[in-house]
Amino acid sequence: MTDRTRRSLLGHLAPALLVVMWSSGFVGATFAAPVAPAATTLLWRYVVAGTLMVVVVLALGRRYGARYLRREAVLGALGQAGYLYGVFRAVEEGLPAGTAALLASLQPALVAVVMSGFGRTRGTGRGSGGRGSGGGRGSGGGRRQAVGLAVGFAGVALAVGPDVAAGTGAAGALWAVLGMLSLSAATVLGDLWPAPDEAGKHDVLDSLAVQGVVALGIFAVLALASGQAAPPADPTFWLAIAWLVGLAFLGGYGMYLYVQRTRGPVAVSTWLYLTPAVSAAWAWAMFDQDLPLLAVAGFVVSLAGVLLTRPARRPADETRPGVPAASVRSGP
Repeated sequence: MTDRTRRSLLGHLAPALLVVMWSSGFVGATFAAPVAPAATTLLWRYVVAGTLMVVVVLALGRRYGARYLRREAVLGALGQAGYLYGVFRAVEEGLPAGTAALLASLQPALVAVVMSGFGRTRGTGRGSGGRGSGGGRGSGGGRRQAVGLAVGFAGVALAVGPDVAAGTGAAGALWAVLGMLSLSAATVLGDLWPAPDEAGKHDVLDSLAVQGVVALGIFAVLALASGQAAPPADPTFWLAIAWLVGLAFLGGYGMYLYVQRTRGPVAVSTWLYLTPAVSAAWAWAMFDQDLPLLAVAGFVVSLAGVLLTRPARRPADETRPGVPAASVRSGP
């Protein structure tokens, strides 16, 4: 298999991998919640992940300039530390994984609205870097995107509607919304903040490394300040950490950054519409929770919304997975 073929295959599989891996994070939070506070779990998740990433980038001899570090640090604080603390605190407050995913999935609509305000409603064509590069407000593409977002959210509501109707508590819902807002800010900022010239020499691995170290520092301060740094003796805790590092961090954030780089902020956010139903499927497989028919129906409706939102691309302007990193902006 040639390198080009591998890139093409990854480009086609990346959105599905993103949905599965990103959804695993909600289950990982549920997995860890009974044995450790959110601050403890997140600290040790990043002790493992951050150390791993530092070893890798040092072995590869990667070097970063001040502008690149500053940009990635801000995006990591918002897209990793802020988002994850909100989600984990929400689950810690008793919010079910599916409901947390529902509230987090409001992000696509928010990102689309904000990006449309900057004339960037397309999910692809990031290499153009300009405003109004096809599909602006009022165009056929913009209307299709709006319909797709509405259909996607309807599917999300259908998938986890029973949980919402049952009531979950204001505190957990507030934390989930705050986390969603933090990730939305990182997604929009990652597109609008011009990357330094050196960013063309870096890839997803570099973003994960820098952002992981920043998140580690934030969670270390938080855990130490609250007296929650010590890990529990329960072996389930370390199983949860392995889950969160391997699936949610390396898999979930890796695919998030890759899809944003190759397809754009609206596209990557819209694929997250599928996470509530998939999170419910994870919970069914892991914790033997019921998987209602509404969850399955919601997944199908959400998928229809995602397909509607994807712009019709011509070969001449399609953004391909193999596009050089210098022509795209780095992700959150």
